[in-house]
Amino acid sequence: MFGFILKSFMLLSVLALKPIKTFQIFDRITMVELDTVSDTMTNTDTSTYTSTLTTTYGTTSRNMDSLPLVVLHGIESSSREIEPLCDWLELTFNVDVYNIEIGNGKKTSLYSSLHDQLDELCLSIYEMDELSEGFDFIGISQGGLLARGYVERCNSYPVRNLITFVAPHGGVYWPNVKSSGLMYNDFYQNHLSIASYWRNPKMLETYLTSCSYLPLLNNEFWCDEESPIHRANMRSLSNFVMVWSPMDTILEPPESGKFSFFDEDLKVVPLQETELYKNDSLGLKFLNYIGGLHTFETNCSHVDHRNPECFSQIYDILKRFL
Repeated sequence: MFGFILKSFMLLSVLALKPIKTFQIFDRITMVELDTVSDTMTNTDTSTYTSTLTTTYGTTSRNMDSLPLVVLHGIESSSREIEPLCDWLELTFNVDVYNIEIGNGKKTSLYSSLHDQLDELCLSIYEMDELSEGFDFIGISQGGLLARGYVERCNSYPVRNLITFVAPHGGVYWPNVKSSGLMYNDFYQNHLSIASYWRNPKMLETYLTSCSYLPLLNNEFWCDEESPIHRANMRSLSNFVMVWSPMDTILEPPESGKFSFFDEDLKVVPLQETELYKNDSLGLKFLNYIGGLHTFETNCSHVDHRNPECFSQIYDILKRFL
């Protein structure tokens, strides 16, 4: 995954010089590449292991507090690729699962800004009357940032429990990417999703003023019109659950999955030591005070959080909230 995204960044670096004429050609090329990316779960027949899952985890009876569950895939992924996870969730926890697709999946998740993706996500959810009384939300990787974006900016159909798997809440920064400052120009902000949460700790001022999504989502600078709504909506959650892994080789730093950041020296700053937490500008300190903020660690790879290899660890976490 990292290699493909890096290749996309380098190609876009060339195309940024002539974005109007060349992007259409690049569009056709990348469609072929995206369709040929191998994924171990794409052709999985879930029926072959359904009975095994039932035996291993059992099936919980539906309780009176049960709500529908929405699941959102991550970057360079699609609803089809998380079908095994969704089938397992529905079977194991006896809940109605809604597997959301944004645009055409892989291509949209990589080559659209998170603002555009979030607009489509909110509209998709509001089209489902079954969710109007509330639901739980699982967001995977980039999908976790979009799920939190839904809570903060939309949420007319309210989320009860927000659960994220290896989501870059603290942004991403790969030090070996040269010319990473280009991530903050308008072309990349509009056409490469990862630019929306690229947090270069050596260019924080540029990040705060030019990164179009994450600084606003994190209330890293205060906007009188939007920031109070973001904080109030986060405080309305019953639980905010962050699942991260030290075995994650996609997120840099891996601790971004539990809302930690790189400082200028590339040392990880834990959430509780950040101004965002100390000032409670996003409501995380409040959630922690009422027992609604949770972090859990797995030893799964980044991608395996959606695959059966990680289900046993995920089960031990989710049984507390679903």
